[in-house]
Amino acid sequence: MSDEKGVQDFGGVPAKPMPGGGAVPTNKPANQPAGAPMGRRATPPSALGEPMIWLTGGALVVSLVMIVGLVAMIVTQGLTTFWPRPVEQVTLSDGSTFLGVPTETRDDPPQTLYRTGNRDIGGEPFRWVEQSEVAGVERPEHAVMLEREAWSVWLGVPERAILVDEAGESKVVAEGPEAVVAFIEENHGEARARSAEIEGLKKHGLGSINKRIEALRLHVREAEISAERVDRPADSWGIVVFGAVAVLGIGALVGAWWIGQDRNTDDAPRLGGPSKPVRVARMTAITAGLALLLAAWLHAPWQNRVMSEERLADIRAKAVEKEADLQARYDGVLERIASLEAEDERLRLEVVDPLTGRFAPARQIEPDNPMRLSQIVRMVDANDMGVGEKFGVFVSRWWEFLAHPPREANTEGGVFPVIVGTVMLTLLLTITVTPLGVIAALYLREYAPQGVVTSTIRIAVNNLAGVPSIVYGVFGLGFFCYTVGKYVDVGSDPSVRLPALWWWAVLGGTMVTLVAAYASAVWSKPIPGKEPSPRNKALKWLSRALWLSVFIAATVLVVRTPYFTGFFEARSVDGSPTFGARGMLWAALTLALLTLPVVIVSTEEAIASVPNSMREGSYGCGASKWQTMRRIVLPGAMPGILTGAILAMARGAGEVAPLMLVGAVKLNEDLPISTNAPFLHLDRSFMHLGFHIYDLGFQSPDSQAARPLVWTTTLLLLTIVVSLNLVAIVIRARLRARLSGSTV
Repeated sequence: MSDEKGVQDFGGVPAKPMPGGGAVPTNKPANQPAGAPMGRRATPPSALGEPMIWLTGGALVVSLVMIVGLVAMIVTQGLTTFWPRPVEQVTLSDGSTFLGVPTETRDDPPQTLYRTGNRDIGGEPFRWVEQSEVAGVERPEHAVMLEREAWSVWLGVPERAILVDEAGESKVVAEGPEAVVAFIEENHGEARARSAEIEGLKKHGLGSINKRIEALRLHVREAEISAERVDRPADSWGIVVFGAVAVLGIGALVGAWWIGQDRNTDDAPRLGGPSKPVRVARMTAITAGLALLLAAWLHAPWQNRVMSEERLADIRAKAVEKEADLQARYDGVLERIASLEAEDERLRLEVVDPLTGRFAPARQIEPDNPMRLSQIVRMVDANDMGVGEKFGVFVSRWWEFLAHPPREANTEGGVFPVIVGTVMLTLLLTITVTPLGVIAALYLREYAPQGVVTSTIRIAVNNLAGVPSIVYGVFGLGFFCYTVGKYVDVGSDPSVRLPALWWWAVLGGTMVTLVAAYASAVWSKPIPGKEPSPRNKALKWLSRALWLSVFIAATVLVVRTPYFTGFFEARSVDGSPTFGARGMLWAALTLALLTLPVVIVSTEEAIASVPNSMREGSYGCGASKWQTMRRIVLPGAMPGILTGAILAMARGAGEVAPLMLVGAVKLNEDLPISTNAPFLHLDRSFMHLGFHIYDLGFQSPDSQAARPLVWTTTLLLLTIVVSLNLVAIVIRARLRARLSGSTV
């Protein structure tokens, strides 16, 4: 490789000698003649990596184009749904004619989809017409589209307005399209206000009275159940058992004081803290105190728990008196509703369909009675409107969509209850999953011994992220709704409840085991600076076994207690479960379980990214483990924790399959939040935008009418999720800036 002159040969390429020895290669090959120009060896593309750069860059561009294209399609289709379209009069080659609004076209064969409405007289709501069958198309000056409370839209020509007097005689007050349109514009606002008052009285007036009557009935039912129930177990058992515990607690306090006087032991307090015997004695005293409080609450002699016949009769009499007063108020509201409905029946309109010559009826079963003016939600005279008027209709439709409940099987009206349900569910699941995920990640990363068990748990957490969401829905329905919810409503099944004596015995044994577990944990810690002895290791394993026993015994005490019969026993006995059915709370917990792996993984990574030097500095200043976690690690990892919350929010907001099983319904105008106590009604079912989209697209009785709303609802869901994420991102940015010492 080298000669005596110190010149090295690099693969046949001569090298120039360097001062002080060594050589650098030249571009001139060894076999090139002297004086020939030097060549440059071409670097292969695989060495430069250009194909891979172009491949990865192209994949990124394709992904961005797909995302931007999808968003653009959603925005375009969603925003154009509510723009008014002209009403066309189509004359076919057979001489028939109809009114329709063009909504879609096809090229092979050339045909147009018209929305014709008028379903209540047997008309087709949508109709495909081939261009070869069309003899002529024009836009009549006076053709209008009426958006109605029921039976979707009506297309026709206004002919006359009728006023019905108190005697039932009809009088034409406006005739001809222009006069009828002017009459509608003049009186429509008053008619809609009267209709809104009627709906408000039915929903809120009668509804609130019915709720109060139902509350009285449940109060009487609870009293009857209390009278039928067997008396609670004798107070003597609580006095005997916890009298001994009280003596034990007093003795523990005295022993703690006496032990605390002696500081010359191996268990002397470190850094001014209590010694091990004092800590165990203090735990014993706390346990005894809690036991005494429980005994006093369950067996207090000053509480009158017996429901006598005289007391039950008094409750019934007061309930009858209050119910009579509420019934009188109920009848008054009914009279007011009847008066408003009689006034509402007076104004009627005849809007004629040119195909059949029939007018829009007030009801399908009353084809000879023209429709009421109050039945019209909006009149759209698109053929005579300018751009400004069309924009006004566009804004009005958007306001109705955002601020009103749905109607016509969700294909008309608004989505206000759907928005409230979606936002509440998303916030509730975020509030639930974030603390649980942070606590679990903090323990796995900072406290749990890093070994086989911890690694197995991490693998299980990662695998949970790949479980199909419908599986979580089945689990939520079976565990949360039918198990936990039923326990909240009526307690445990009477067949599994323990006798009082056995329950107190298990409770006493559990408390003794609790003190023993705590004492084993305290004495399992070695002397500072020394390795754990076999005794310390044995006590550590004993403590774990005892804590497991305490958990199992506590579960048995809760599940089989004879002292809890549920919070809603009276309602559930009558077949109306409260929390034992699908609801907002169980849906939020199910989605929290579904998104928990996302929060745990992101929080662990955020905690691991906090420099160890910050921890060591905190320990060097005398801070404890928990103080370091609370003041150093968690604030430093907070941006990453918020990232996990954002991902969980985005994942949970778009889920549909679990919600179909645990809470979401097709229609429910009762919001999960209200001004009536308890204000937040977590037991109610709710409407959700994801489920609403599924219902519109696949369960709607009029799929053609619902198709534009699918895009609009998708746009709304996308906007809500992005808005919630932006709020969390802004909070994260401000927190990150504060941690870095800068300002936003």
